[in-house]
Amino acid sequence: MEYLDDVSFSDAVNLWYKDIHYLASIADTKRRRSVGDVVTFVSNFNINYTNVCTYRCPLCAFYREPTDPDAYFMSIEDILRKVAEAVSLGVTELHIVGGMIPELTVEYFEVMFREIKRRWPWLTIKALTATEIAYIAKVNKMSIREVLERLKDAGLDAMPGGGAEILNHDVMKVIAPAKDPDEWLRVMEEAHKLGIRTNATMLYGHIEKPEHIIEHLFKIRRLQEKTGGFLTFILLKFKPWNTELYRKGLVNDEAPAPYDAKVVALSRIVLDGFINNISVYWVGYGKKYASALLAYGGSDLVGTAYSEKIFRSAKPHEGYATLDELAHYARTAERIPAQRDTFFNILRYL
Repeated sequence: MEYLDDVSFSDAVNLWYKDIHYLASIADTKRRRSVGDVVTFVSNFNINYTNVCTYRCPLCAFYREPTDPDAYFMSIEDILRKVAEAVSLGVTELHIVGGMIPELTVEYFEVMFREIKRRWPWLTIKALTATEIAYIAKVNKMSIREVLERLKDAGLDAMPGGGAEILNHDVMKVIAPAKDPDEWLRVMEEAHKLGIRTNATMLYGHIEKPEHIIEHLFKIRRLQEKTGGFLTFILLKFKPWNTELYRKGLVNDEAPAPYDAKVVALSRIVLDGFINNISVYWVGYGKKYASALLAYGGSDLVGTAYSEKIFRSAKPHEGYATLDELAHYARTAERIPAQRDTFFNILRYL
């Protein structure tokens, strides 16, 4: 089958305009060859330490102004109470992210991570996007490397992939003007050099064109060729409601289903052999729809997402998912469900 082993940028652009069933056949063949029929997911719990953010990104429904009645900033004790709740649910991974505010000191996170590890040493701390790391470095007048080294010493195990959005300057100027695509890549490269494994993401379905999606995929692929530090590539479907992009009429609805399928398929086709785990984040799609998209090259459903708030801010979703639910939806896609850890080691088959 053509394009099965090596895909150039121009190949990928041409493939975008092919029949979706043709793309599915290529992507699914690649998936089967690379990772087989197992669909993975982690038991994880989301903690958002603050919803206040000075970046005020037009794509975001989660952020609040400091004076908003529902604005918050969690103390270390608040965080630890949340972690205790997570432990009671049997999770293995904490997903800790928040907004950009001047109060974010390195010491705040050092104390947080050390105390979590002291009380629950078996938990994996996956925390702070590249955007947050860069901001913490700026407000603390430190290098990115120093921030990462200190946080790693304190207990940081891995990093999420958020904040990448679409790695194109023209798109980012509209959807998240305070963010720099090149900076995101630099932080991730530095993390990988220090042995901190990370996820990569793409937030699509807003103002981007197909060429921007493919540009994003190839930027991720080139960095992975250089460092090998990405664990998975997670697809995030943009929810426009309650965002500035929606209020201004720049985005009026979600991306349609065929568009979703093409994004998943092209992600597998371009990244396969570089990043073999392609994650379809069910929170953005719904559980049933996410299971259907596995047929387009997906091999992972991300996780239980206990206490997820960011997507919910734009549009209420199905809440969390139990491991049994995710296993059920993997089976409906005629796959073998497996609980994994953060680093894609299989813990058990379900």
